[in-house]
Amino acid sequence: MKKAMLGAVVFVAVSGTWAMAQYYGGAYVNNKASTVGESYARGMGDVMRSQGMANLANSEAAINMTEAVRRDMENRDQWTDTYFQMRQKNREYRDAERRPRGTREDWIRIAQAGKPNRLSPSELDSVTGDIQWPKLLSTPTFATYRDQLEGLFAKRAAHGGADWNDTADIAALTKEMEAELKKLVSTVPPQEYMASKRFIESLAFENRQPAG
Repeated sequence: MKKAMLGAVVFVAVSGTWAMAQYYGGAYVNNKASTVGESYARGMGDVMRSQGMANLANSEAAINMTEAVRRDMENRDQWTDTYFQMRQKNREYRDAERRPRGTREDWIRIAQAGKPNRLSPSELDSVTGDIQWPKLLSTPTFATYRDQLEGLFAKRAAHGGADWNDTADIAALTKEMEAELKKLVSTVPPQEYMASKRFIESLAFENRQPAG
C-alpha cells in the first residue's frame, strides 16, 4: 500500500486503486461503506429519513390548509351577517319613507305636547308679579333664586314687559335653580321633586311670553 499526503487530504492506494480519505488530527475517516450490509443499512436510513421529512411537510401543509379553510368560513359568516344587517336597515328605512307624513296640525300638536304649561294666576300674579312657590322651592336652599326672580317678575309686571337684560337674567336664574333642584333628586319625595321641576320650567316659559 502506498500513501501520499497532500495538505490535510491523504490519498490511499489499495490494490492499484486510488481512494480519497479525509485526515483529522492523525485519524483517517473514510465515508464509504466498508461492507454491502452497511451500504444497505445506510440506504434504508436515508429512505426512512426522507419519508419522515415528507410526512412532516405534509402535516404542516394540512395544518395550514385547515387554518385557511377556517378563516375563509369566518370571513363568509361575517360577510353574511353584514349583508343581512344592511338589508334590515334598508327595509326599515323604506318602511319609514312609506309612512304617511304628519300634517301641519300634527306637528303643532306634537310641539305643544312638549311645551310647559303656563302658570295659573294664583301661581303668578300678572298684575303684581307675585310668585307663589311650591313647598320644596320655598325652603332656604332656594332663597337667593327666589329673591332675584320675584324682583325681576315684579319689575316685568310693573312695566308691562321685560327688557332684554331682565329676560336673560330670568332665563339664567331659572336654569341655575333647576340645577340646584337636581342635587336633591335622591333625597326628596318624587312628587315634590317633579312638581318643583315643572314649576321652574313653567316660570321660564312665562319669561318668553308677553307680560299681562
